[in-house]
Amino acid sequence: MIKEFLLKYKLWVTKPESALVISFAIVILAGAILLTLPISSTPGNSTSFLDALFTSTSATCVTGLIVFDTGTHFSIFGQVVILTLIQLGGLGIMTFTAIFVWLSKKAYSVQTHYTIQDTFGGDIEKLSIENLLKFIVSATFTIEGLGAAILFFKLKEIYPTGKALYSAIFHSISAFCNAGFSIYSDSLIQFRQSWITLTTIMLLIIFGGLGYPVLFELREKILGKRKKTSFHTKLVLATTLSLIFGGAFFIWLGDHSLTILDSLFQSVTTRTAGFNSVDIGKLPSSSLFIMIMLMFIGGSPGSCAGGIKTTTFSGYLILVKDWFFGEHRKRLFERKLTQETKDKIKSVITLAFSTVVVSFTILLFSEQAIITTYREAFRNLLFEVVSAFGTVGLSTGITSNLSNVGKLVIIIDMFFGRVGPLAIVTSLLFGRRKKKKIDYPEQKIMIG
Repeated sequence: MIKEFLLKYKLWVTKPESALVISFAIVILAGAILLTLPISSTPGNSTSFLDALFTSTSATCVTGLIVFDTGTHFSIFGQVVILTLIQLGGLGIMTFTAIFVWLSKKAYSVQTHYTIQDTFGGDIEKLSIENLLKFIVSATFTIEGLGAAILFFKLKEIYPTGKALYSAIFHSISAFCNAGFSIYSDSLIQFRQSWITLTTIMLLIIFGGLGYPVLFELREKILGKRKKTSFHTKLVLATTLSLIFGGAFFIWLGDHSLTILDSLFQSVTTRTAGFNSVDIGKLPSSSLFIMIMLMFIGGSPGSCAGGIKTTTFSGYLILVKDWFFGEHRKRLFERKLTQETKDKIKSVITLAFSTVVVSFTILLFSEQAIITTYREAFRNLLFEVVSAFGTVGLSTGITSNLSNVGKLVIIIDMFFGRVGPLAIVTSLLFGRRKKKKIDYPEQKIMIG
């Protein structure tokens, strides 16, 4: 029955970028309906549709922004719904598009192949769809399982076995999927001094944010099946390490009271994971500004992370270098970018920056209550918008105080931040027509 339904609506195999948006929307709506049910809330609590939609969007888009405390407001059933949404969103709907293509057992369009290839990239594109799915699913559950096992043995020292096991599984999935949801009211502040707990969470976040192409290549190298490292993997690893340690240094520079573990953890989790081991609202503006930049960049392509992506950021630095020093200069890892890649970089950054600016402007008008209540309202609202767009989930504490308009803006930001840039840029690339032979004459304008 499911197979016949999928075959009937060929959108999955003819227009995957549209399927990406629609499938996310369907999952979010289904999650919102489930979260409004009385069984999803603890006794004495109820969830309006807007708040349920906000929570469902946050979970499916692996963001982590919340209007209610997850551990106290939602029942076990509600938490399981949220965890399921996180897992679906973390795997990525393009994974399910690949599943639909495989289930159809029919030839799929060149556009579908291109989109799946562009999403996962690297040598992973050489795999058959069936083997691709096997790797993605096995890698996901293996890493989450190992993370849950380590967390369980540590949490068992504090909580009863049942609670420790449930908490370990919940936080392992949430961390690997870069979601940032926690069943603890203080997120992970209570584990601030626990190197084992926070290091495990950090590793889960990093592996979840590297992307499946990089994980596949690392597995091949460990097994001895590959010797040469691809340009994509080199770029992702170099950028990731630079952002982690550079971000940690500048976050600490803004607040010397932070420990090495605090600085490292916030640098890692800021890049779309959303957990916190310190009170974000109490950090100085200098540290928050560094975190805003890290949130905007996010993780890597083909991963559970959001943001403009590490490769887009690195590619933009290459473009800037070309603008200032010319294209004859030595390239990164002795490679140069294709024109198509340059166009995508410009498009993604322009769309991302425009989304943040427009959303922030709307909040400045709609959130007068927050502006008059909070001393650092301007900073906090900007932080909230970038956190939503980057699907990070960190907040200075204003999320629950947002107006209905503000919540809708953040919902759109989370949704767009997860599916918008990829879907829109892909659509624009395929929709581009050949250049007409007759066009308007070119004209220079004075600059500067």
